[in-house]
Amino acid sequence: MCELHETTTPAVGRRTLIRGAGGLLIGGGLVAATATAAQAATSQNGWPAGSSSTVPLSTLAVGAATFPAGVRNGDVHVVLGYVARRFNSEVEALVKGWCWGHSYRPISGSTTLSNHSSGTAIDLNAPRHPLGKSGTFTATQRSHIRSILSSCNGVVRWGGDYSGRKDEMHFEINVRPGDARLAALAKRIGGGGSTPTPSPIAWTTVKRGASGFRVTAIQHLLRQRGFSLTVDGSFGPTTQSRIISFQRSKGLTADGVVGPKTWSALVVSVKRGSSGQAVVAAQKLLTHRGYTLTADGAFGAMTATKTQAFQQSRGLTADGVVGTRTWARLTA
Repeated sequence: MCELHETTTPAVGRRTLIRGAGGLLIGGGLVAATATAAQAATSQNGWPAGSSSTVPLSTLAVGAATFPAGVRNGDVHVVLGYVARRFNSEVEALVKGWCWGHSYRPISGSTTLSNHSSGTAIDLNAPRHPLGKSGTFTATQRSHIRSILSSCNGVVRWGGDYSGRKDEMHFEINVRPGDARLAALAKRIGGGGSTPTPSPIAWTTVKRGASGFRVTAIQHLLRQRGFSLTVDGSFGPTTQSRIISFQRSKGLTADGVVGPKTWSALVVSVKRGSSGQAVVAAQKLLTHRGYTLTADGAFGAMTATKTQAFQQSRGLTADGVVGTRTWARLTA
């Protein structure tokens, strides 16, 4: 885990905290080293800090990675999850066991609590981007990181921007509790406070006799699922037969109609690094929506960028991943 955070932070204030043998000294007063003291402490960015039993945490899992102890509930979780998902899809895939969240401890060489102590910081692929190393990302990767940070409007800071020792694995909340910018960002990227009740997913029903971009996507998705057929954009008897076979394989009503349940079972979540017929379908749908792409079946940087642009235009979380909600909006 990263051990040093820059302590000169114009965007946020902090409370000086000195760790002594008998407890914590905060603002000149001795506080017993108990759970109460942990709750009274603040991390470098001004957020209440403490152990995992005193800080309200929620699990964060992105791609192959799960962040030990999780991150702070509410808007912080929404924003750091957004950063991690975009990093995973745009910068590099997160590696299992290489990402970290909450950890109650001081900054190495300092008496100030790390922002990990308040659950307001995450480390991404730490062994690949060790503390003190600069230039661990390529120019293209840094460009994607800049895009992520820009979307966060100053609410998130990257350790690669520290004026002193660099910490390129590290991303942290850069505003104090109650700052309206955090809530506004969380709301804009699809969260806002605690876990919201997701809105229903609306699918467009497609059946025999239909033609066009939705049928083309269905045919590519059937091919992804191992069904042989020609992709011609026409929902004829062969496509209907393949849909019936697919529905039976999933325990669905075998009526040959691609309705909400069949769509949900048929789509495949794809992201940067994915390849195959489902990616071709996503690329063709994005092109149909005005985000022109070569339908080569390889989900690279350009496909991720166009996916994010589409998601932003539809008010979806712009994580660059074509998941169920993005499929539904692409095929609407």
